[in-house]
Amino acid sequence: MTNPLSAPQADTMIHRAASVPASPDDNTKELILALLQKLQAIAVCGEDERRELWITARRGSIEDFGDYEDALAVGDVESWKEFRELWLSEYPEPQKWYLLAAQSYEDTRYIFLDGELTFQIQPGQPGEYYLDWSELARWLLSAVDESINALKAGTYNAHVNAYLPYRKRVGKILRENYWDIFAGEKEAYLQDITPNEIKRFAELMDGQLASSPASRLPEMTAGLFFDCCRLGYEANCYKGAGDLTPRELYRAYADGRHDGLLDLDEQSAEAFDAWFHDKTIYGGHPWEVCRGGNSTHISLYPACDERGWWLSLAGSSHGRSVETIKFYLALSEHGLPVQLRDGRELEAMLNGRDYIGIVPEGVIPHYCDYLFSDEKMLSYMNLSWENTGTIVKAAFWYPLKEVRLAGD
Repeated sequence: MTNPLSAPQADTMIHRAASVPASPDDNTKELILALLQKLQAIAVCGEDERRELWITARRGSIEDFGDYEDALAVGDVESWKEFRELWLSEYPEPQKWYLLAAQSYEDTRYIFLDGELTFQIQPGQPGEYYLDWSELARWLLSAVDESINALKAGTYNAHVNAYLPYRKRVGKILRENYWDIFAGEKEAYLQDITPNEIKRFAELMDGQLASSPASRLPEMTAGLFFDCCRLGYEANCYKGAGDLTPRELYRAYADGRHDGLLDLDEQSAEAFDAWFHDKTIYGGHPWEVCRGGNSTHISLYPACDERGWWLSLAGSSHGRSVETIKFYLALSEHGLPVQLRDGRELEAMLNGRDYIGIVPEGVIPHYCDYLFSDEKMLSYMNLSWENTGTIVKAAFWYPLKEVRLAGD
C-alpha cells in the first residue's frame, strides 16, 4: 500500500487544501469526482453514505521534510542532528497512514482525511477560488486504487489489522495498570484526599440511590444555596474560605453568569422559588459554582419535587474529580440531601478501577463517548510517546472496523 507521494509532501498539500476545501478548480474537481466514483465499490459504513478506506504514504527523505538551511536560519534547529531528530519525531514510522472518508449530503460531496475536511464538491458548480489541487487528488486516486485492489484480492483488512499503528486505533487501559506504568501520576492524583475520605466516599456510594436522595429540604433560599457552596469551597481550601461570606465566595469562584441569583433576598424562600421557576430566565450559568471549561467545571444544581428540595452535584473531569468528591463529602457530612452524578464511576476512578479511553492521534481526548458507545468512561488520552510499548501491551484494543466491498 505504497504510493509515489511522500507523507511530508502529502501533509503540506492536505493542509493547504483543507484551509479552503470548497476551492478546487475544474480539473481537481473532475479528479475528486472520479475518486468518489471509485469509492462506490466500497460498502457504506455510516450516515450520509459514509465510506472509509485506509491509505498510506511513505515517510520519504529528509529533503521531503524540509530545507535544513532554512530551518537553521530561522532558528527552528541549531544543528543537522536536531533537524534529523525533528524529522523523525514528526514521521517516526516508515510510512504514514491516513483514514480517507467520503460522505454526501444533498448535492454536496465531502472528502475527509484523518477527520479533516479536505475537499467539498458540488457537482455542476464551479469551484469558489479555482485553486489547483490536482497533484493531491491524483495521489488520492492512486492510493485508493491500491487499497481497493487489495480489498478485492482479499488482503486489505488483514494488512490493516497487522500494520495500522496503535496511535491510529481505539483502546482502553485500566487506570490501575496505567498507574503501574506512571506511578507519579497516582501520587499526584491522590495527594489532596486521605485514605479515610476515600473509604467514606465508597461507603456513601454504596448507599446512594439511583435517581435522587431519600431525604429533602423543606425549602431553598439563595442564602442556603450560597452556604452549600461555601462547604465545598472550604473542603477544597479555596482562598478566602473562612474569611469571606458565602455569597462573596460564590461571587469569587462561580462562573459569574448568575441570571439574577445574586440579586435575590438571601432569606426568602418565596423569592428563590419564584426565580427558580421563572421560565423567562435562561442563558446563564448560575449553577456552575466552580468555574472552568466546558468539561472542567463543577456544578451544583438545586432540584425540587412535591416532597421538597435536594442538590445534584456534577464534576466528572479527571482533573477536578477529587475536588468534586471532597465537595460531595462536605455536603453529605452536613446532612444535606445531595446526589452525585457519575458517582460510581468517580469511585472507580479514585481507586484505579475505571478505564481510560485511548483515542487516535488527531482526536482531542474530550467528549469521546461516541467512540465507546457500549461503555461509560470519564477520561480519555492519546497514546503516550513515553513507555509506548508498555502501554500497548497493557491496553485492550478494540477490533478495527472491517471494510467490505459493496454488495458483500
